[in-house]
Amino acid sequence: MVIETKILNLNKSICNYIKQRFFSPFKINGEPISLNKYAYACNLSSSTISKINEGNGYNIPVSTINSICILEKISLSNFFIEFEKYLKEKDRNTN
Repeated sequence: MVIETKILNLNKSICNYIKQRFFSPFKINGEPISLNKYAYACNLSSSTISKINEGNGYNIPVSTINSICILEKISLSNFFIEFEKYLKEKDRNTN
């Protein structure tokens, strides 16, 4: 039960980080676009982008994160480095 809660919290944190970093608002090359256009540019379904954007803890596959990273021109390694910084800052603000 504790492990499941930690996984759910991690999934929520990943979704919230992606939402904050890339989805608020949706943009390509600095130009605001719709969720559907963003999904198309990532080669993902709009329902996948919606699940991430809801922040309810979607169990996001690494392949989905990679598709977003390709569009956003960031490596997976840099994504996770920045995500780790985000988690540390979040923990600092919580404690």
